[in-house]
Amino acid sequence: MTSDRTPRALRILLAAVSLGAVGDALLHTAPWGLNFGLWIAALAGVALIAAPDDRKTCAPWLAAACAFAALMTWRASAFLNFWNFLAVATCLTLPALQSHGLRLPVATTFRFLIGAADTASSTAAGALHLVFGDVRWDRAAPKSLRRSRSVLIGAVLAAPLVLVFGTLLTAADPVFANVVASVFDWDFASITSHVIVASLLAWLAAGYLRNLGFRQPSFSWSLGEPRSPHLGIVEIGIALGATSLIFTIFVTIQIQYLFGGEQLVQDSVGLSYAEYARRGFFEIVGAATLIVPVLLAADWMLDMSSPKNRQSFTALACVLLLLVAVVMASALKRMQLYVDAYGLTRDRLYATVFMFWIAFVLGWLAVTVLRGKRNRFAYGTIVSGLVVMVALNILNPAAAVARTNLSRAQSGQSLDVYHLATLGADAAPTVLAKFSMLAEEDRCAVLNDMAAQRWAIQQLGWRSWNLGRQRARRMLRDLDYMGRSCERSRTAGRVASSR
Repeated sequence: MTSDRTPRALRILLAAVSLGAVGDALLHTAPWGLNFGLWIAALAGVALIAAPDDRKTCAPWLAAACAFAALMTWRASAFLNFWNFLAVATCLTLPALQSHGLRLPVATTFRFLIGAADTASSTAAGALHLVFGDVRWDRAAPKSLRRSRSVLIGAVLAAPLVLVFGTLLTAADPVFANVVASVFDWDFASITSHVIVASLLAWLAAGYLRNLGFRQPSFSWSLGEPRSPHLGIVEIGIALGATSLIFTIFVTIQIQYLFGGEQLVQDSVGLSYAEYARRGFFEIVGAATLIVPVLLAADWMLDMSSPKNRQSFTALACVLLLLVAVVMASALKRMQLYVDAYGLTRDRLYATVFMFWIAFVLGWLAVTVLRGKRNRFAYGTIVSGLVVMVALNILNPAAAVARTNLSRAQSGQSLDVYHLATLGADAAPTVLAKFSMLAEEDRCAVLNDMAAQRWAIQQLGWRSWNLGRQRARRMLRDLDYMGRSCERSRTAGRVASSR
């Protein structure tokens, strides 16, 4: 009698091998574009078939994974698409956690972390479990196995005979040697590369599909929450109080200097307003980010059996959060001064967006953890991060940077032409649409620098198709006459200088 797991395990193995072959055909090229979205859609479709018991709960997250993969076909920014890739991985991980019995909306941060680690390990080892555990090969297809065994033995016996006689006959006749050479004229390096990519994708697909296909409690869920040391409010209060004191001193200085005018800063530290703002924004963002694990750790370590401890902790945490809010407002002020003086870059924009997300996370921490609902904190944080990623793709950071800097140039401020040209394909339509506002020398510099970028030079096939790169290349082609004019100007300049 065939094992209950065997038929489904065999289907998963077959699907994984197919996904590996399809993945190699699609993803064996760079940069990724349409190909990645197609492969994730194929994986999601097979996953829905492999998880008949969890389709309703898995479908939204698998659809979200397909959506984020599609965003990699929309935007051409490598940095943005790196985070889109992580969003795809997150959306694929969540249904695997559900299939192992994790209730996402009420799971603690610890459960998410240990569950993600367990999902990664079970995915890595899933193919082995399928081949050596889930499929009962002795019962699955004994006749086929005996036939395969006979074919394998025959191939082993034939190999040395073919090698010996083939070598002798090849040496005996040059015509036969040419035929053999043409038959076996293979690019073994390319073949090896394709085999490795297909095998790796099939391996990962098999492990992932097994996670969804066989509902079983993860060993991680048998682990209890880490035991709290049950510290008193005195210990926790001293730690949070000292942290609040540092933030209080910092806030006092910020109010005095950052909002006190440029002359005060110049007289006190010898820096301009913009230079003063430049030295500290990222450090402030880092400090605000660290407050999240600090408060989570304090909430976990504190003995909550006493209502007085809970009330005191909530009061201390609220004071600290208010101070952090003032510090973050200071960071926004710094960024505003910085951008006014030097312009906007992608790093500055991403850091600002990240800070707003951290502000939301701190607010979410206040309405969950500080109200005794810490088991709802992790899920809301993950969902909010995915929402921020969608917003960033809609915003198009590279184009936003280009618009801001071009607007500054229109108001008479300096413009870094080289930086404008290196913002990438996503910014190219915005830059080229406002070409008329640039001086002729700047237009030529921007056009020449853009034309030298990889996205403009590299000829890509349909698998790497990307809407952002396609639009940018089309606009560059439309301005090709200007590029030829710039080239003629440079040639004329060189001739004149040689005379």
